[in-house]
This record gives sequence, structure tokens and C-alpha cells, in this order.
Amino acid sequence: MKTSLLSSLAASAGMLALLAGCGQENQFVAPPPPPVEVAPPFQGEVTVYTPMAGQTYARDTLEVRARVKGYLNSVDFTPGSLVQEGELLFTIEPQLYEAALQSAQGQLASADASRDLADTTYQRNEQLFTSDAISELDLLRSKAELDLSEASVSQAQAAVESATLDLSYTKIYAPLSGRISRELVTVGNLVGSGEPTLLATIVQMDPMDVYINVDERSLLSLLQQYGQPGVIRDGKPKRSIAVQLELTDGSLYPQKGVIDYIGNTVDPRTGTIEVRASFPNPQGTLIPGLFAKILFAEAYPDALVVPEGCIQRDLAGPYVLVIDSENVVEMRYIEKGPLVEQGRVVTKGLEPDDRVIVNGIQRARPGAKVSPQNPASNAQS
Repeated sequence: MKTSLLSSLAASAGMLALLAGCGQENQFVAPPPPPVEVAPPFQGEVTVYTPMAGQTYARDTLEVRARVKGYLNSVDFTPGSLVQEGELLFTIEPQLYEAALQSAQGQLASADASRDLADTTYQRNEQLFTSDAISELDLLRSKAELDLSEASVSQAQAAVESATLDLSYTKIYAPLSGRISRELVTVGNLVGSGEPTLLATIVQMDPMDVYINVDERSLLSLLQQYGQPGVIRDGKPKRSIAVQLELTDGSLYPQKGVIDYIGNTVDPRTGTIEVRASFPNPQGTLIPGLFAKILFAEAYPDALVVPEGCIQRDLAGPYVLVIDSENVVEMRYIEKGPLVEQGRVVTKGLEPDDRVIVNGIQRARPGAKVSPQNPASNAQS
């Protein structure tokens, strides 16, 4: 009986405790705002490079040919090397032309002697004619012989000059500095028979030209910004258009070039005009025939740039997520500019003091609060 009473009292106490607990309400504790990294847009001068495809060409290409007939005696250069103007390249057998020069010099000496004799005879006849010792016909005959001998001297002098020139052609020198090809004729072969035999080619390596075809819109932009190359206005030349060269492996050629020629006619079939850029090439790094890109530099003096990865897009266009003074996320639609080394230029939609979410975008929702953090301070910690 006593045990039953104790059990009843315990059950009653439990019911009272349960009823007391049901009277308390549960309170929901919201999670803390998600952390995101924010940063203002980079503001400053950036350089944008507009690429245009082109190909390298030598400023001057020269064919080395045999100008006299003979057997090739020697090849005096290393194939594929850089040769300097005036450097000996080939030697053609000179013996025949040395003999021809000696013969011409002998004929000139003979003509000189004949002219001296004719001149002496004419002077003597002039004196004799004055004293009526000879007739006028004899005087005229001696004058004609003098004129004929002087003509023979002129002819002999021309023969000597021609023989000297032919002899000089037996040694072939580089007419310009550049890279030479291999020899196209080997030693011992007959050259110059019937036509000037092609022996080698030389291409000028410095400077190296790159030709591109520029569309009308880009051309008008270039002319508006820089003017026609070489045009002088108000007594001052226009500043040159500086460009860079990107090679096919993606590397930049270290030397900067300039636009030094713009064609005078737009091709109606393609709507483009020929433009030439000239690059210094002292080491011969560039060779003719390479495909490359001309990079036109355009400076943006006060650009706003954000990381490319923080830009998103929906049906309305590209946008970024920014936070206001209360750390609430909002969408900000922007207009994208060119891609630069620092990121993507934003031409419209952002202010310099905006706080753009650059990391943790997946945790941010428009209209929700976030916990902003500075990427620089995180990196330091």
C-alpha cells in the first residue's frame, strides 16, 4: 500500500514537470552571415593590346648572279651565315679577263702613240701651211688623221674600262649586309653562260618588316589617334605608332616596332588596307616568312578593373555582386571592356569605392547579408 502511494506521487510529479516544459517556446537562432572576400576595383592606367595577324618580310631581298662567263673557282662564305656588305662571296676564274685587260691596255698604248704622231704631224703641217710649203689639202688630211687617232684612243680607253669591269666581276662581293642562302652552284661548274647564273640570295635582316591587313574601322581609329605616319602638321611630325610583336609560341619579341607605312588604297574585295610595321632585328632573331601578331597598344588612363572570375552573366547581361554599407549583397550589371593583365576593364556600372565580392560568390545571395573580409588581410594572416 505504501509502495503504490509512492508510485502515484512520482507519476504526478512527472506529469507536472511535463506540463511545465510544454509551456516554454523554442527560439530559432539564425546562422551567422557567410564570409566573403571583397575588394574595390583596381583603378589606374592600363594598356590594352589589340592583336592583328601578319607575316614577316625582309626589307630587301637580293639575288647574287654571275655577270661574266667562267668556271666557278671558289665559294668564300659559310651558307646561312650573316654576311657584311663588301664581303667576298664567290670567285670566277679570272685568267681570261686578265688577258683581255692586258690586250686592251696594249691597244690603248698603241692608240696613244699613233695619236701623238698624228698630233706632231698636224702641228708641223700648220707651220708649213703658213709659209705656203704645203697645200691646204695636206693640212686637212693631217687634221683628219689626228681626229681619227684621237677616236682610236677613246675607243681603246673604253675597251680598257670594259675589260677592267669584266675582270672585277670575277670576284663577287656582298652588295648589302644580311643572311645569305646556301650556294646554288658548286665549285667547278660553268656559270654565266647565256644568262646570269643565280649563285645565292641575300635577305636583309635588320630591320625586319611585318605586313598586316587592317580593316577600315581599326584604320580610322589608328589615324584618329596617331595620324598618318610621317605626316608633318604645324611644323611638327606626328608621333609614331608604337607596336609590339607576339610570336606564334605566345612570347613577345623584346624589341618594339613602329608603323612606318600605311597604304593609299583600301582593297574593295576585303575592306582592308596594307600596313607595315618595322622592327629592329640586330641579332637576326626574326626571319622572313614567320607568322606573328602585331599588338597595337592603347592606354586607358583611369580604368576600373575587376578580376575576370568575379563576373557572372544571366539573361540580362554580365554582372558582379557588390555589398552596400550594411553588408547586404546586391547585383550590379556592368559593361565589359577589354581583358588586360590586371583583369577585365569595366566601362560602365561600377564606382571606384564599390566593394566587389571577389571570392566566396557561391555563398552570397542578392538581398542577404554577408561578412566581408579583405583578401589582403587574409593573405597576411
